[in-house]
Amino acid sequence: MENRDKKLQLIQMVLDKINAGYTAEEVLSFTADIVKELFKCQSIAILTKGQKSFHIKVITSRGLSGDFIKHLQVDEKKELLKDISNQQKYLLISENNDSKKRGLYKFEYECKTLIAVPMKHGNKWVGFTYMDSREKDVFSDEDIRIFVELVNLLTVIVEYGRLEDQLRQVSNYDGLTKLYSYRYFHESLLHEIKRATHDKSHLSLCIVSVDHLKDYNHINGHIKGDSALQVIGKIIEENVRDIDIPARYGGAKFAIVMPSCENGEAKKIAENIRSKVEKTSFESKEPRLLLSIALTTYPADAVNERDLINKAEQALYYCKRENGNIIKTYSEIP
Repeated sequence: MENRDKKLQLIQMVLDKINAGYTAEEVLSFTADIVKELFKCQSIAILTKGQKSFHIKVITSRGLSGDFIKHLQVDEKKELLKDISNQQKYLLISENNDSKKRGLYKFEYECKTLIAVPMKHGNKWVGFTYMDSREKDVFSDEDIRIFVELVNLLTVIVEYGRLEDQLRQVSNYDGLTKLYSYRYFHESLLHEIKRATHDKSHLSLCIVSVDHLKDYNHINGHIKGDSALQVIGKIIEENVRDIDIPARYGGAKFAIVMPSCENGEAKKIAENIRSKVEKTSFESKEPRLLLSIALTTYPADAVNERDLINKAEQALYYCKRENGNIIKTYSEIP
């Protein structure tokens, strides 16, 4: 009776996790743990189908090895996917099924009971949740009913998780220049400093400021100013290394995080960018848009994010005092 009550409370437990602010991934992982404990199943897996393909992805699983998905994707196993996707409620395989049909669903051991519930959002099939056992007829009708209701809730959570991913992707990029966002820049800089500390390697930070943009906007309007920023952003993106992280720093500024990059190499990259912008013809030729670029290097100039940025800003201030269109490292300023 106690176990039955816990199963009935499972859906509320999942809702409580959602209300407490847990991510979709955390809620799904928690659910897999509880299902395996309460339903006494051998394995459980939550799997989704690609939005534009039939590729199956394991979101979370308990009791199954990585070979499970490989077996599932081979031709003879696609019969399982067809069966599941065509079900209105669930697919139940037990010793009562004919042996040929059961044979399609034996993956890593001789399971005697298997239940797979399709995850459908409207008319769209988004995946399925799978549970099996080595025991015969181990899942009662009530177990199956609770499990189906639970999977209906998991379907909503999976779709919410996809929305979370999409929103995260949007927040990672600057809407105007399509470079990384200011928030992503800070997260990346912190991450790369930790990596450089661990690897005992160098890291360079480049802050780029567009000279005369305020006057350019005043004379030509902000629409042309925005177009100029897009052009400059494209130049930066095309002239950094594959591992570099170019971002919109805000206003007329850009930032480039350069992992495993010493001062000299960073300066060559910066000079190439400055030179290409200098040679670019913008929609309006007056005033001329140029770049002031400041460089700091970890750990030579600073050993944390705040000091690295502050010292880059000091070098940038020096560039502006010198009328711009130059590159200065922190170590070069008086």
